[in-house]
Amino acid sequence: MKKSFVFLISLIFTLSLFSLPKSGLAQKINDYSSDFSIEMIPEEPLPGQFVSAKLISYQFDIDRSEIVWTFDGKILSKGLGKKTANFVLPSLGKESILTVSAVTSNGAEVSQTKKFSGSDLDFLWQAGTSVPAGYKGKALLVKKSFVKITALPHLYASSAPYFRSNIIYEWTLNYKNLPDDSGTDKNTLLVRLNGNGDYVIGVKVSTKDRKASAQKFLHLSAEGSSGKVVLYGDDPLEGPFYGKALGDEFIMKTKDINIRAEPYYFNQEKGETTYAWEMNGQAIKPGRKPNIISLVSGTVSGNASVNFKMEKDAANNLQSAESEVNIVF
Repeated sequence: MKKSFVFLISLIFTLSLFSLPKSGLAQKINDYSSDFSIEMIPEEPLPGQFVSAKLISYQFDIDRSEIVWTFDGKILSKGLGKKTANFVLPSLGKESILTVSAVTSNGAEVSQTKKFSGSDLDFLWQAGTSVPAGYKGKALLVKKSFVKITALPHLYASSAPYFRSNIIYEWTLNYKNLPDDSGTDKNTLLVRLNGNGDYVIGVKVSTKDRKASAQKFLHLSAEGSSGKVVLYGDDPLEGPFYGKALGDEFIMKTKDINIRAEPYYFNQEKGETTYAWEMNGQAIKPGRKPNIISLVSGTVSGNASVNFKMEKDAANNLQSAESEVNIVF
């Protein structure tokens, strides 16, 4: 009785295997979608960029598959083993679609699609270093200075822009995540350049629904830049002549002159600052401000070497710079 019962169960199990739908077995064998991917360089392409795409699969033989690449409805490439394709993304705000279809040697049809929303982002950065008032150039980075980076995203989905309140910012510094500086409304990052090496600031911006995203990296370095001092003529009524520095030599055409020393690229943080003026190697007192001196020529012509030196100790970092001019009177 027991043997008959066991035999009956075995028979039912065997029959149930043969009764499985044929389509179900075929789907299990030929379902290659799990190991079918599209690799792109760059990984996060931006509008107007040249893109190199490659089909990758460890589940079926790509070289023996018929592959068709389609971009925005136009065939880029087709044929046996066509595993790569190149294209250029359209301009900002224009959505585009890449589709890769393949028929494997076993007759299975697989397809994948990549959508590009036409999104991009810009960086603005501002160094926490000094420049004269009205200076039209950009303040440079120096060692130990702060730099403020602002991300300006331009995210689109179906060619419609997103409001910035719906955007999430993910910041990295030298490819390390900065979770405390990331999130919604976190479009700025403050970084101190403690060394002279290269700093790589990255940010990925994406919408809450993940339908649009963009990623960029900014390379900053304080290498080769340091504080400096420039000497200018300074009129009591018209102010300093920032349009032209005194240079190495200046010929006095009037009986007196005011010389202003302007520091560039010194840390803006509070610190101990010293100023020192010398004429022909002898210390002289400044005028109404520590960075300004007044000189009056005598009745006898000649020349004098005027030197200015500035030092500032901020954030345990000593900066110094000096400048010299030969005054001919």
